[in-house]
Amino acid sequence: MSDDFSLDELLNRSYYAFKDAENQVGQCNVLVIGKTGVGKSTLINSVFRQRLAETGVGRPITQGIRQYTKPNCPITVYDTPGLELNAEQIKVIQLNVAKLIEDQRLLHPKEHIHVIWYCINHNANRIESVEENWLKEMEVKDVPVILVLTQTTSKKPSEFFKQLEHMNLPVSQIIPVMAEPEEIDEDYTVKSHGLDKLVDATFQLLPEVAKKAFVKEQIANIALKSDMAFKYLSAYVAGSAIVGATPVPFADAPILMTMQTAMIANITVIFGMPFDKGFISAMLSAISGTGGVTAVGRSIVTNLIKMIPGAGTVVGGAISGATAAALTLALGLAYIEVLKAYMKAQINGEELSLQQLTKMFVEMYKDYASSGRKTLKDEQQNQPKPPNQINIE
Repeated sequence: MSDDFSLDELLNRSYYAFKDAENQVGQCNVLVIGKTGVGKSTLINSVFRQRLAETGVGRPITQGIRQYTKPNCPITVYDTPGLELNAEQIKVIQLNVAKLIEDQRLLHPKEHIHVIWYCINHNANRIESVEENWLKEMEVKDVPVILVLTQTTSKKPSEFFKQLEHMNLPVSQIIPVMAEPEEIDEDYTVKSHGLDKLVDATFQLLPEVAKKAFVKEQIANIALKSDMAFKYLSAYVAGSAIVGATPVPFADAPILMTMQTAMIANITVIFGMPFDKGFISAMLSAISGTGGVTAVGRSIVTNLIKMIPGAGTVVGGAISGATAAALTLALGLAYIEVLKAYMKAQINGEELSLQQLTKMFVEMYKDYASSGRKTLKDEQQNQPKPPNQINIE
């Protein structure tokens, strides 16, 4: 028979699970190429959670290449300004970029250059021969390249975009973006667009070692965070069912709560959220209804199970595999929905109080538990196929 644990002990377990999840994030390295003034810094800062490309912060690592990174951030951006220089200087930069790619390739895969964003200002309405030639030279480097058309005011395909498509350039995709809203006049502002497509296209091209780091730090595509979090959730649901294959004595409910704590920690990391003891404590207390009593493991599981139709109270009994999987799924889905709402509010400059978030969490859990729905709300219309499961062992 397992001992129960206090809320403080559960929070400590949550913290260590969070740190472990952070240590497994990996690393993503993005090389950004383009002329000075094309909008690379704006693009980088609009995509990533931390403002990496602040003026003067980049560390020069060779002529024409600067490295942007921040402590505890698993993203490194290499920037190559100066393509408006003379032919001899451009050749030096090209050679240095080639050397950077080759040198990084000799290191651990997490140090490789994982993707290249080649930026051209859409308003220039032309691609120069030196740029076209460089794209062809980089094709042999075996690093995926996305051609990013910056400062694209219209979402409709322009003649320039169509021209680039017909050139059959050696790039994976051509993506027009407007990184930040631009005020045309006092009556009209062009909204930001295209960043979600750039993020999704980049994710598809990244190796496994870089995917989680990229998803964690990007803020332009919340759906991508949700999708990865759902894959982790699916793995923990399967794990819960296995735990319950030999029905778990209810006295050992804390074992199940420990697994769910690790699940919540991984989802928190994927959304790029810091570990906030007050936030996690409020969520767990809201579910348990204990308000911080000395033993919460069984209390939380009791309250979770009560909301699942047909599961009963299991007092004095055992938790079946189906019940364990159902409450883990509902708990994970509710938590993902809360983090989605929180992040969207932040991006829109709005604030959600802790009270609002905890209330949303409980209501979401009750809704998922009682309805038996197995997908996130945004996905219910499309009825997607179950995603590939991620191994959590």
